[in-house]
Amino acid sequence: MTDIKFAISEELRERMKKYPEIIWEKVAKSAIEKFLEKLEVADKIASKSSFTMEDSDKLGDEIKQKMWERHKFYLENLKK
Repeated sequence: MTDIKFAISEELRERMKKYPEIIWEKVAKSAIEKFLEKLEVADKIASKSSFTMEDSDKLGDEIKQKMWERHKFYLENLKK
């Protein structure tokens, strides 16, 4: 087994001290495992996708344009 050390804020540490019955190492380990499971599912989905970075850029541009149009419409109607 490997040890991993990381820093937490003093404020967080003080909050954790209020619950000495909790084994925080297990909580952290469980959170890491759950996060990794989500990443692995995302990797599986992405590996089967034909969506490219170019597609992503195009979609992003389209979303930005639509958002601008919506904000522009809102601002124009605010003045009325």
